[in-house]
Amino acid sequence: MNRIFFSFIIIFVFLMSANIFAQNAQELRPGSFVNGNLSTGQEIWYRITPNEAGILIVETTGSTDTYLEAYRVVRGTEREYITENDDGGADTNAKISIITQPGTSYMFLLSGYSAAITGAFRIFASIEPMPQITALRAGTFHNGNLTSGSNHWFSVVPSEGGLLTVETSGSTDTYLEAYDENFDILDEDDDGGEGLNARIVLDVKSGKTYYFNLRGYSSSEHGPYRLMANFKPYPTPVQLNIGTFQNVNISEGQEFWYSVRATRRGRLVVETMGSTDTYMFAYSDAYDILAFDDDGGEGTNARIELTVEANRTYIFRIRGYSPSTVGAFRVFASLE
Repeated sequence: MNRIFFSFIIIFVFLMSANIFAQNAQELRPGSFVNGNLSTGQEIWYRITPNEAGILIVETTGSTDTYLEAYRVVRGTEREYITENDDGGADTNAKISIITQPGTSYMFLLSGYSAAITGAFRIFASIEPMPQITALRAGTFHNGNLTSGSNHWFSVVPSEGGLLTVETSGSTDTYLEAYDENFDILDEDDDGGEGLNARIVLDVKSGKTYYFNLRGYSSSEHGPYRLMANFKPYPTPVQLNIGTFQNVNISEGQEFWYSVRATRRGRLVVETMGSTDTYMFAYSDAYDILAFDDDGGEGTNARIELTVEANRTYIFRIRGYSPSTVGAFRVFASLE
């Protein structure tokens, strides 16, 4: 009886918190702005419900160092995280651009970059029509020129499942965002490529459309760029038996793929050991991504733990944390 009463109290508190959250959110309409003043540790919520599909841009102006987070309202007051930004606007102002659907509500959480940040700000919302999208085939490139504040959109449709790499080259400081066919964000990158160039690697499915938004790192960034798309099918993985390890020496940009067959139901752990900074992805035997990890192991080693079924094969992809990472490590598989 006490447990039931306690559960009721928890649910009641959650619902009351959700209602307070919804009531306290300030309405922000596209084409309008709100002036505010941040106090120490303060967080301010804004709600926007566009009546048309397009690119919704929310940004701050002023001398206060602001931080923005964006959420989609799924139902009632339940929120789904989309993205966040620190200095995407002018100077230390935050700026977020997202693709919106008509009638869907979006929430934006504004705070200082740190809890100690205080000061005045202006938050502004605008909506632009759906962009012109340039089709880009894997194995090709596109030369372009970014103007201040511009966004260049591209689409890629892979003919088979595998790894799609989209990256820029040149001296312009670029930023990339990747979206699925519903314009839900998949990944974003600043300097993952060479120098100040952006680079995104996606696990992709055959026949599906993937969208990429290319812009300058800041709203004032401009200059020429080359955008390249490259595809490689999933390689044949090397078998890694339970209770065994393999010694590896990784060079720049290199990846290693392993298959592990679970002999029984349990908890499968695959991890690296050594001083090399590793990154790991786990897949089903159909190459559906299950998990990924950076520093879940000791030090900068990667570690993934999966609940697995008997007589099922699981795939693991291991690379360096960055394309320039090199060094030796050991990969080990155990079943608990």
